[in-house]
Amino acid sequence: MDPSWGGSKVIQFNYDPIRTLSWPIQSGRVSFFWKGVLTCLPALRNCISHEVSSGKDTLFWKDGWLNGIAPMNLWPEEFYTCRRPNGTIHELGHLLDEVPCIDNDLIDQVRAKVRRPDNLLGDKKKWRLTGNEIFSVKTFYNFLIDGGLRCPVSRFFWRGGWPKKINLFNWLAWKNKILSLENLTVRRCNRLPTDTCVLCHAGSESCDHLFIDCSYTKQVWEHFIRLLHFPSAPTSLKDLWGHWRTGLANKKRIFGDLVAKAIVWNICLARNDCIFNDNVLHINSLILKIARMIMSWCSSVSEGLREKMEAT
Repeated sequence: MDPSWGGSKVIQFNYDPIRTLSWPIQSGRVSFFWKGVLTCLPALRNCISHEVSSGKDTLFWKDGWLNGIAPMNLWPEEFYTCRRPNGTIHELGHLLDEVPCIDNDLIDQVRAKVRRPDNLLGDKKKWRLTGNEIFSVKTFYNFLIDGGLRCPVSRFFWRGGWPKKINLFNWLAWKNKILSLENLTVRRCNRLPTDTCVLCHAGSESCDHLFIDCSYTKQVWEHFIRLLHFPSAPTSLKDLWGHWRTGLANKKRIFGDLVAKAIVWNICLARNDCIFNDNVLHINSLILKIARMIMSWCSSVSEGLREKMEAT
């Protein structure tokens, strides 16, 4: 990158190319998305083992090159007092001759490799969660959620024949991660004068308000609850995928999931249409739209799943 170019300082400030992906030094402006991604990096590093060759691509203290374990975890006192916590093995090679690295067969082998004058090979990274040692998003995701043990809804949430984008949107809404006016206001990105709900004009547009508490939304829930003989409407998105869902009869839960996801998705579309096109969809038109979407989903799912829904 040409340092005389006017934009070079901006790129350097936000995306310093000297920093490594696994150990970024946060400065400048970090987006909310990447801020969330960075919280996963400690877990990511623990899933990577390093096979040292030249030592130029492996951090001495922070990377797992001692049988998959990082020296910072083996010798925390020495790590806290070190002057270069982000130095590579090649840069901190003198530490291989000091306590506590002496009298260790593995470190002796690494020392011999690093100090070979003809060693030009790069260090290898191995993904510890797969047999072929190649990274996969699926294995890392299962590692983060302990195979679903940490997330009570993952066992059923992604099943069924619903479109993936609608599953994902409902997941983000449940996590309060969608761009509601309340969330936009918190991030100082709301271009509207207030964060008042555009559908009912009676409260701040949080995720729970938009999809559960809004008077416009409540009419939709009440219609389908009466039609399908469901219990009372959920009190929050957390309740929707928790107590409300478990309160349904087992044979009704699949269809209940379908109805809930269709309502949340179409409420969001109606809200966006109101904000961006200045168009308020009549409640009866919205209900009809949701019913048509549910019927189209039912016709596209597998035969076995369709039989379960028809049995309700």
